[in-house]
Amino acid sequence: MWKNYYFWVGIFFSIIFLGVIFFSIAGIKEILFNISKINIFYLFFASLIYLLSLWFRSERWKILILPLIGRSNRSLLSVVTVGYMANNLLPIRIGEVIRALYLNIRENISVSAAFGSIVIERLSDILILCFLLFCSVLFGFLLGDHFFITIRNSIHINEFLIVFITFFPFLMILLLIIFNFYNKNFIQRIILLVTFFLPNKYRISIINVYNNFSKGIFVVTNPYIFIKVIITSFPVWICEILVALLIAESFDLASNLNSSGELLIAMVCFTAISNLAGIIPSTSGGWGPYDFFGILTMNSFGIDPIISATFAVTVHIVLWIPPTIIGIIILWVDKTSIFELINRSKEFSVFLRNK
Repeated sequence: MWKNYYFWVGIFFSIIFLGVIFFSIAGIKEILFNISKINIFYLFFASLIYLLSLWFRSERWKILILPLIGRSNRSLLSVVTVGYMANNLLPIRIGEVIRALYLNIRENISVSAAFGSIVIERLSDILILCFLLFCSVLFGFLLGDHFFITIRNSIHINEFLIVFITFFPFLMILLLIIFNFYNKNFIQRIILLVTFFLPNKYRISIINVYNNFSKGIFVVTNPYIFIKVIITSFPVWICEILVALLIAESFDLASNLNSSGELLIAMVCFTAISNLAGIIPSTSGGWGPYDFFGILTMNSFGIDPIISATFAVTVHIVLWIPPTIIGIIILWVDKTSIFELINRSKEFSVFLRNK
C-alpha cells in the first residue's frame, strides 16, 4: 500500500483540499465550536436515515447479485456496511475490493463477478447524481431569475451555460452505457478518433482502461436489470439528501435562502457535487474533496463560508461514523480479519492490473 502511486496521490489531494479549508475558509476550532452547538437529535436521526440508505444500497445490489448466486438466506446489508467501513478507513477506495472479497467468503460467487457488480453500482450512482444535479438546476431555472442571482454573482456563469454544464455529463454517461450494451466497438473507435494526437502507446493504454471498465459493466448483459438498478438508486440518494436537509435544519440554513424550494435545490446540489468530487483521488473516507466542493456549493448559494464549512464537515461526519463503527462490529462478530481481507485485496488488485 505504501508503495502504491495512487495512495500518495490521494494523500496529496486530501492535504491540499483540507489545507485550503482549515487555513483559508474556516479554522478547526471554529468548525468544532459550531458543531458542538448542534442539537444531538438532528445528528441521531440523520444517522438513522443514512443507515436506511445503506439498506436501499443492499437491496439494489441484490438485483445484481441474485442472478449470480441464486437465492440467499443472508442479508447483503452487512457486506455493504463492511465495504463502506473499509472505504472510510483505508485509502484508494480499497473498500470496493474488500466488499467483493467479503461477499466471496460468505457466498459462492467469484470475486471478479462481485467486483464487476460494484462497478455497475458506481456507474449508476454517477448517472443518478448527474441527473439530480441537472434537474435541480433546471428547476431553479424555472423558478425564475432570482434563483440564479446569487449563483451568477458567485461563479460568473450565464444561467443557460449552467443548465448545459449540468446536463452534458448526464448525457455522456447515458450514451456510454447504451453503447456499451449495444455497440462496444463504436466507443473504441470514438476513443481512437478523439485521441488521434497522442502516441500509440498512450492510445492503447486508454483503450485498455476502457476495456477493463467494460468488463465490469458486462457482468450484467441484460439492460433491463441495469434499468432496475437505476430506478432503485433514487431512494439511496433521496436518503442522503434528507440527511443534508436535517443537518441544514439544525443550522437554520433556510433563513439564509429565499424559500424552502431553494433550500431543497441547495441540498440536492450539495449532495450531488460533493459526492461526484469522490472521483478526485483522496485518502480514506474521501476527506478533502468532498468537504471542499461541498463548501463551494453552499457558499455559491450565499451561505457564510464558516457555516458552509461546518455544515459540510458535519454531514461528512454523519456519513462516516455509523458505517465505520457498525462495519467493525460486523467483522468482529463474524470472526473475519480485516488484515486478511486487505492482503487478499492486494492480490486481487495485482490480478486486475495484469488482466
